[in-house]
Amino acid sequence: MKKYIIILLFIHYFIITIAGANSIKFLKTDFDNLRILIDIIDSEKTNLVVKGNNISLRYSTEKFPSIYQGGFSLANQITILNLNPVLKFFYDHNYDKTDEIPEYKDIMILSSNYLEYKNRKYRGKFFIVNKDKKYYLVNLVGINEYLKSVVPSEMPSSWHIEALKAQAIAARTYAIKVTIERRKKGEVFDLYSTVLDQAYYGIDKENPRTDEAVEKTKDLIIVYDNQPIWALYHSNCGGQTIDGRMVFPKRLDPTHQYLSSVKCQYSGKKWENKVEIYTIKKNLEKSIKINIYSIENIYTNNFRVYIIYNRNSIYSLYNWEIRKLIGYNIIRSPYISKIGIEGEHVVFEGIGFGHGVGLCQFGANTLAKNGFNYQDIIKYYYKNVEIIDLGRWLENANI
Repeated sequence: MKKYIIILLFIHYFIITIAGANSIKFLKTDFDNLRILIDIIDSEKTNLVVKGNNISLRYSTEKFPSIYQGGFSLANQITILNLNPVLKFFYDHNYDKTDEIPEYKDIMILSSNYLEYKNRKYRGKFFIVNKDKKYYLVNLVGINEYLKSVVPSEMPSSWHIEALKAQAIAARTYAIKVTIERRKKGEVFDLYSTVLDQAYYGIDKENPRTDEAVEKTKDLIIVYDNQPIWALYHSNCGGQTIDGRMVFPKRLDPTHQYLSSVKCQYSGKKWENKVEIYTIKKNLEKSIKINIYSIENIYTNNFRVYIIYNRNSIYSLYNWEIRKLIGYNIIRSPYISKIGIEGEHVVFEGIGFGHGVGLCQFGANTLAKNGFNYQDIIKYYYKNVEIIDLGRWLENANI
């Protein structure tokens, strides 16, 4: 019986994967199987080690792409030696008992407890999916289990429980929004496991306090105009969040006001960093495709940075754009208060950490300490929104 349930689950999984841009009817159960990208594997240098309890490998073939073959194992480790063109693997340290599978399509790795990859333990199952000559290691995991790792990875578990609840709802909403968008496009994964989407560092990050925040807000999402919002958030905004339509114009409809700028009760942390002028020259050359032999001055005004180069040329860009140009850990936020040249370096000073759009995490914790509950916090940072049950939204959703 268990075998047939697994087969049916993965038939549904691949229907979603190949659906492409066609309209998809989402069910609440679809989000019990989020596909989180853990790694992209180089098929030329494959030596993939996965650990777990009673670990086993299943595979599909080109002829039967939705049926997974392979037996159970009592091993605690599997090593995959080769993916292209033949799958080669062995259990534990039994190199002499290497199996070879020709004409396979995708790979599923199961365990009775957890799966460990590169010293991180994960719940759920692993897939290795071959697409466009790349091999994607994907963790298939329920949204609650996913969030129980994301929330403490994104916000300290020691913070006020109401702030943690607000973070849980924002993270859930973001995951739902991005998953829908990527499945409509036929992507082989739903979410990156890094800050490209949300930090997801596996079982070891889980904590009872953040587990409680996830459970007590179970199935709650944020909607605007009856659609899940881009529930963006960041560490600290420097005293004022930034209108998301300025920073992410391609992502947000100009009429959507839920990411409008708001005053924050947390004043922010100051920062100062320096970078070599040579580094700025090289990065700017790549960006504007012009040889740059000198930079005479750099200054900031009204959320823009102006670079005077090659004696009489001026290049300007928004503060959030220069973060991408130079580095997010150097330019820690768009709130740049001062820029100065000191010898062969440029010194940047500012306040805040992150893109400054949406929920300010330090601000949320400050609000919670001042008596705001999670609904208050969410509606403080995301304007004119509703907090509703995921199942209720899906009943009437137009996706």
